[in-house]
Amino acid sequence: MPVRRGHVAPQNTFLGVIIRKFEGQNKKFIIANARVQNCAIIYCNDGFCEMTGFSRPDVMQKPCTCDFLHGQSTSRHAVAQVAQALLGSEERKVEITYHRKDGSNFLCNTHIIPVKNEEGVVMMFILNFDYILEEGSSDSLEKLNHASPSKSSLLGSTSDSNLNKYSTINKIPLITLNFSEVNNEKKCPSPPSSEKTIIAPKVKDRTHNVTDKVTQVLSLGADVLPEYKLQTPRIDKWTILHYSPFKAVWDWLILLLVIYTAIFTPYSAAFLLNDIEERIRRECGYSCSPLNVVDLMVDIMFIVDILINFRTTYVNANEEVVSHPAKIAIHYFKGWFLIDMVAAIPFDLLIFGSGSDETTTLIGLLKTARLLRLVRVARKLDRYSEYGAAVLMLLMCIFALIAHWLACIWYAIGNVEKPYLEHKIGWLDNLGVSIGKKYNYSDPNSGPSIKDKYVTALYFTFSSLTSVGFGNVSPNTNSEKIFSICVMLIGSLMYASIFGNVSAIIQRLYSGTARYHLQMLRVKEFIRFHQIPNPLRQRLEEYFQHAWTYTNGIDMNMVLKGFPECLQADICLHLNKSLLQGCKAFRGATKGCLRALAMRFKTTHAPPGDTLVHCGDVLTALYFVSRGSIEILKDDIVMAILGKNDIFGEMIHIYPKPGKSCADVRALSYCDLHTIQREEILEVLDMYPEFADHFFNNLELTFDLRDENSKVIKLSLHYSPTPLASPYCSNCWGI
Repeated sequence: MPVRRGHVAPQNTFLGVIIRKFEGQNKKFIIANARVQNCAIIYCNDGFCEMTGFSRPDVMQKPCTCDFLHGQSTSRHAVAQVAQALLGSEERKVEITYHRKDGSNFLCNTHIIPVKNEEGVVMMFILNFDYILEEGSSDSLEKLNHASPSKSSLLGSTSDSNLNKYSTINKIPLITLNFSEVNNEKKCPSPPSSEKTIIAPKVKDRTHNVTDKVTQVLSLGADVLPEYKLQTPRIDKWTILHYSPFKAVWDWLILLLVIYTAIFTPYSAAFLLNDIEERIRRECGYSCSPLNVVDLMVDIMFIVDILINFRTTYVNANEEVVSHPAKIAIHYFKGWFLIDMVAAIPFDLLIFGSGSDETTTLIGLLKTARLLRLVRVARKLDRYSEYGAAVLMLLMCIFALIAHWLACIWYAIGNVEKPYLEHKIGWLDNLGVSIGKKYNYSDPNSGPSIKDKYVTALYFTFSSLTSVGFGNVSPNTNSEKIFSICVMLIGSLMYASIFGNVSAIIQRLYSGTARYHLQMLRVKEFIRFHQIPNPLRQRLEEYFQHAWTYTNGIDMNMVLKGFPECLQADICLHLNKSLLQGCKAFRGATKGCLRALAMRFKTTHAPPGDTLVHCGDVLTALYFVSRGSIEILKDDIVMAILGKNDIFGEMIHIYPKPGKSCADVRALSYCDLHTIQREEILEVLDMYPEFADHFFNNLELTFDLRDENSKVIKLSLHYSPTPLASPYCSNCWGI
């Protein structure tokens, strides 16, 4: 699976912050668009609806002066103060009496708060409403208790999970957040009780600063006051994105170091720690042992990797990118920190100054703890499981690595038992006899070399894993026999889990070729069953081969059906981008019109010699050439040759019904054409009538295929005062 990037696109976090802070305090508020006439309401929370008795559809798009709440008890002076605050884009608190939907009134404190974008322009207003309890008014107390239901504890939660579940932000149409400076004349009219129409002043007038009181109301620090804009996730300067190129290169470097560790750590622990020459090199220091220098560099890189992991973002359960350093540290401590820490301990430094065999053996065992990092690497390699060749190579490497580990264990068993055997029957003694390098226990340097011992041990483990061995290297002691039994069991399991899937992996490698041959076989069976003659048969086979080469057997329509319609429209808009941008007829269309048109365009691929339209065919579509050359033939006479950006068909807006083609249209080369059906384009133009005139005035056909004779016949059929004879009329056949 690919790396989870999380929600990294720029987001408008303004409403999320407002809802989390206000609803957490059980506030009643509305948000209004400050850029339109009457400052229409674009959002109201549940607390406001419960306080006023109006539903959200009743409140949306109403003026933020809340004229629908005005009544007999509403003071004209208070209404004027609210209107003045909105006109001046200033913060103000106004005590005002409103009326609920049921007619009852309540006194509240209305707090008008202007909110700016990053350019200092006031984009919206927040109106917060707080009850004011009048002395001796039991009705207000009763209404206040009614407006504070038991779910306030739920709204008090500001966690992201609760916000995603219960926040009403999801009910806001996205279009209400896209403000522009155009004048919208189709606004909801103000109620009759409105004292004044609020006209949005010029942009330069809306630059009033947000005061500290606004910050206090929002319960935020002055440095984190939200702005109404698209905000990318705030990343600390030293924080590393988990999908950044640097992190990808670093992960590959750590992967190579882990592979090095997986190979050389068991080898060093088994073969080198007890070797005399290796001990002399260690006593000399790092300058005499290049392998120790490399191990030290690996330890340093692992320590650096730990520091990098403390500053690397991650994706949480809500698919959100977490970049806060404290949260990253806690997540890392709960995850891979312990394994990475153990793997980064420089055990080689502990070897110096300790010459006892027990200490050397202990250090060798501790060094194998580095292999725990392979678990983390295995999880990262899972993303490549969809590639058959990568899986096959990975399985072979795993098999060789396990054989290498078992060879190290096989040598360690023989080396530990060798001094304690009364009869020298171990496999190391037999190896020394067979190659003429017998062990002389008075001479520590006698016996086979390290190369001989490692190659023989690796040969034994490979032969035991792949078969039952050949007997030239055989276990003799009980420990060696028990280990050999375990190796055979591991080999059988590896056969079942690895080599049993090789055939499936290879089949997946050639799945594309298999699908091609299967589809080609179906085409040939179709040709044979219907006895299609040779020229048409050849055209079928050539078209299939060309289409497969061009699309690789992928049916775009089937792929698109798996996505939601909004994403389908975006994909189709991208696929037809060159046509919609290059053709003059589409340049005046709105984005919604272009998306509707793109959804209805179909792409056609034609090989050379293929006839796209025959003479006499009904012209049911418009054709736009995007690649290749096309010739138009009439009675085998070339009437025109069309190329890229040419259009042919008929003028669909002139005739109520489709006509017939007056010529043949044939491909001269491999061609790509965008086609759209007559009914579908007329349907789109009906939905966007303001674009229809522009389209028809700018649509220029390179060649009009409509047959004028068929048009005259169709008109005579439509307007003939006398009915034409029917072929089933007996008088017409002279009967």
